[in-house]
Amino acid sequence: MNDRSVAASILLMLTCFLLGLLTGAMLVIGVALVSFWGSLSPSDFQVWFAAHSHLIGRLMLPLGIGGVAVSVDAVIVGWRSSARRWLLIAAVSAIGVMVTYPLFFATTNETFVRGGLTDAAARSLLDRWAAWHWVRTGLGAVGFVAALRALHG
Repeated sequence: MNDRSVAASILLMLTCFLLGLLTGAMLVIGVALVSFWGSLSPSDFQVWFAAHSHLIGRLMLPLGIGGVAVSVDAVIVGWRSSARRWLLIAAVSAIGVMVTYPLFFATTNETFVRGGLTDAAARSLLDRWAAWHWVRTGLGAVGFVAALRALHG
């Protein structure tokens, strides 16, 4: 095995690992946290979000950035491999997950942190947040499966 193939194997394993962690964390957020948030009154939700959302970001942003970095590196190193198509799908999916942050989540999260939304506005925005979250979770799942496919062939 040459140095390039060792590097490609390591990058591919890291891609699977990080995209798996990212997707799993997004599933937990979607299933557990969004349900919990919806059970709170809108004012209590905004207080909770202001107090705790930075902890979620402290985990999710490094996972997302790391997933993009290693998946793009895996594409570059493995460009001539038979897994190129799967590597490309994994990288584009990881990038798609992260693009949703500046497009929607950064501003929306800041709005929740600021608080002061009416009940109707908070519920509506949380519903939109959940819908966008399932889009990014789906992108993460596609990326994770593509990385696993690249790993196996």
